Amino acid sequence: MKPVLRSLIIITYLVFCCFSSLAQEKDSILNLLDGYIKKDTIRGQYLIEASNYLTYSKPKVAIEYIDEAIKIAKDKKWKKGTASALNQKGSIYYTMANNLKALDLFLEALSISENINDEKLTINLYNNVANIYADMKDFDKALANYNNCLNISIELKDTINQIRAYNNIGNVYSETNRVNTSINYFDKALLYAKQVNNIFFVAAIINNKGLAYKRKKDYNNSLKHYKEALQISREINNKYIEASALNSLGKVLVLQNKFNQAKIYAKNALAVSKNIDAVEWQADSWLVLNQVYENDQNHKKSLLAFKNYIKLRDSVATEEKKAELTKKDMQYQIDKQDTLSKAEIKRQSLIKNSAIGAGSSLLLFSIVGYFLYKRKRDAEAQKNIAEFKTKIAETELKALRSQMNPHFIFNSLNSISNYLVNNDIKKADEYLLKFSILTRSILENSEKKWISLKDDLELLKMYIDIESLRLKNKLNHIVSINNNIDLENTLIPPLILQPFIENSIWHGVSQIEAEGIIKIEINSNNKTLICAVEDNGIGREKATRNLNKTSSMGIKITSQRIDLINKTKKANETIKYTDKEKGLRVEVTLPLKLKF
Repeated sequence: MKPVLRSLIIITYLVFCCFSSLAQEKDSILNLLDGYIKKDTIRGQYLIEASNYLTYSKPKVAIEYIDEAIKIAKDKKWKKGTASALNQKGSIYYTMANNLKALDLFLEALSISENINDEKLTINLYNNVANIYADMKDFDKALANYNNCLNISIELKDTINQIRAYNNIGNVYSETNRVNTSINYFDKALLYAKQVNNIFFVAAIINNKGLAYKRKKDYNNSLKHYKEALQISREINNKYIEASALNSLGKVLVLQNKFNQAKIYAKNALAVSKNIDAVEWQADSWLVLNQVYENDQNHKKSLLAFKNYIKLRDSVATEEKKAELTKKDMQYQIDKQDTLSKAEIKRQSLIKNSAIGAGSSLLLFSIVGYFLYKRKRDAEAQKNIAEFKTKIAETELKALRSQMNPHFIFNSLNSISNYLVNNDIKKADEYLLKFSILTRSILENSEKKWISLKDDLELLKMYIDIESLRLKNKLNHIVSINNNIDLENTLIPPLILQPFIENSIWHGVSQIEAEGIIKIEINSNNKTLICAVEDNGIGREKATRNLNKTSSMGIKITSQRIDLINKTKKANETIKYTDKEKGLRVEVTLPLKLKF
């Protein structure tokens, strides 16, 4: 998993001072804190500011300070201080890649800030929630929230939040490959950041521009911006931006085939990331080192680096965490709507009572009844839409999990290890190259609902090649494509056939002595794409006895994906099984979808 926008977004970690200016130097704040021991709101404010300064350099100490600030604020019933401290603590957890905890804290702070009508703090908290949407790749919601922050900031003439909004909007456009637009927003943010002399913002924005130029494949400009960001981050002792810039330099140098320089930056990035407990950046560093060692043909180190990358990547964002994040945010929105609904019901009740007194009850009841009916009908429609979208998201996540199930990953890594132990370096290198390309491609395509048929067939071929290596090359495959099909223009859901191929291999052809053959056929008929997987294995009856839970789940998830496609496209596509004398044929029909 590549780091998403976490490395790029300027998070809202600044709070609003009542008793001293945030422009004071860190040492001055710490001296004030040491000299003021009374447990009141003044010490609480000093603790928040001190935690803010230590967020990136000493996050564990920053947590200790902010916990004391929260206790003081709650004891003193100081609502603004409580919200500011919760916001600051959420920002610390966000930098440590703990989105779940960060979202809890941001939403708790948001409910307080809205209650006390603190517009500036509310802007910052909405901005932070938008950051998490961006991390979850829900870019439309992220962009809507950032634009809302920008509009309010302009209205309040709040330069700092304007800078954040311009920068973060630029990040979204960069991430969605609208690079020229993103650079325009970065330039606006950079202009304001230099005007107010905010060096932290300057470093972060320059770092973001480096990525934008990388996406344009303007590698010289990209390196220039990353090096400038690295220099500034070291001057201000910001380890987070330093780790980001070091990793980014390593990535660009790999693209330029400058592997020795890339190794130096990646190792430095790994050391800095470990120092600040940034698990996500450690994973990124190991991925760069994997590419470096792969180029050096140092297979043992390459394999170790890739294992470390997989382990750290999975610890950052499991599917369960993403689901929990979505659930918590939805619960907040539901609670908020429930409060508004209760207020509306109370208002309607007052109108009804007044109308009765005026003698217009019948007319009013009719109007209220109509609006209540309409509201109920609209709410049910929205609920059904939300449930359908949630089902689509859950099915996509399950599909990715089935394609990248732990058994396949670790069996493949163990096979690579066995080749290395037996000194079959050529086979190990071939296996590792195919496996790394396949896993990266699966992760990249997991965000897409449709990919070209050409790309999908290449992924399936790579998957079969990997399984063939594990079966000591007793597996062969044939691909037959109708001449009227344009591979690049025809679209298909990614790896929709993979579970059937997996079953054919492990519950069909692997059980026979002769050479196993998997045949993939692609045909079209009017507005339908017909995809078939056929094998010469032991057949469905015998295979069903041996079918494991993972295999059954993969087929079940594929059936769910086709059901959702049918509902979305108003189609009636199916999965058809045909028993052969030797083996099984599975036909999957899909709507014929074209790029152009």
